[in-house]
Amino acid sequence: MSADSYREVALKLPPVKKQKLEEALKQFDEIFRQRPEWKGWTENQAHRYAISANNRLYPAKKIVSLATNTPVGLFSGGQPTNGYLERHGFTIVDLPRLADPELSFVVGHIYDRKTEIHDLFGGSRQSGISSSAQAPVVFIFTGESGGKYGYTDSHNEELVFSYTGEGQLGHMTLTKGNLSIIEHAKNGKALHVFEILGKSLGQKYLGEYTCASHEWRRGPDKNGDDRAIVIFNLVPEGLEFDSRARAEEDEALEPTLSLAEARERALAAAEAGAAGENGSARRTVYRRSRAISDYVLKRAAGNCESCEKPAPFVKTNGSPYLEPHHINRLSDGGLDHPRYIGAICPTCHREIHHGLHGRVKNEALKAYVASIEPKS
Repeated sequence: MSADSYREVALKLPPVKKQKLEEALKQFDEIFRQRPEWKGWTENQAHRYAISANNRLYPAKKIVSLATNTPVGLFSGGQPTNGYLERHGFTIVDLPRLADPELSFVVGHIYDRKTEIHDLFGGSRQSGISSSAQAPVVFIFTGESGGKYGYTDSHNEELVFSYTGEGQLGHMTLTKGNLSIIEHAKNGKALHVFEILGKSLGQKYLGEYTCASHEWRRGPDKNGDDRAIVIFNLVPEGLEFDSRARAEEDEALEPTLSLAEARERALAAAEAGAAGENGSARRTVYRRSRAISDYVLKRAAGNCESCEKPAPFVKTNGSPYLEPHHINRLSDGGLDHPRYIGAICPTCHREIHHGLHGRVKNEALKAYVASIEPKS
């Protein structure tokens, strides 16, 4: 669906009478409440607000969706949804939140910037590039308004996203938000990109990205004066790991490197390079990510860095099988930094991502990696 289609849906939720919303409450009780996916929904971090009615709690966005026949992904929650319900006379309550909410978004869904992004995870509410001090994330917001300031963001045929840095007047500089993109891997922060749909229409989530490189171009500023503009080449997380890239790059591995040499190469790879590196942005990220993974696996010396047990088996090339895990992110894959990756066995990896005590296990791994990985 195009951005224009999203705007059309999100422009205004269809007006309905309170009776329609009350029917949606009844429908939720009769059809959805007992379904497995809705059991324990009040503890699900994806739900922050609830309707209090009939001595029960109801998921705010789901009720509005049922009453208006609008998919939940096509309108933002938080203030817009709450206001819609309150205007119909419903009471909205906050659900209990964990001290550390899960940094997770659904591609294509629309979010309210204040209540569903910054209130939960920090960062500036106005900046196009918003680095959080309370969560391992840099939020990037893109929209058509950039044309007024001399730049346009775009995707190419490889789905690499060319994002223009911040700064409306004069030459752009590698400071503040621009620097946070370049150093996102070094600082253990994921890049989450949103499209601004327009005033009060919410932010459409485009996905998690990795900065492959940056380059400089010439263009006008807000006043039309010529200046230097920085462009960041961002690769969707996981896109760089295709079979063709693996086959082409596997031949370049150097297993004879010492641990110190492998670490030096990994640290160099963790820096977002300038344009001009050979190959596409996707291949650049794959090659550099591989250098980091190679070092982390060599650092583990064949033992899981979580449970400390030997790798479960040996691969056909003779190396012990362990899996790189990004301890600061939900996703695994893409560029990061050795300080934020552990080499762990498949069992520990699955438990961290899906186990009841996965969060605790991940925190223990994070502490261990911090204790063995030098900061310089």
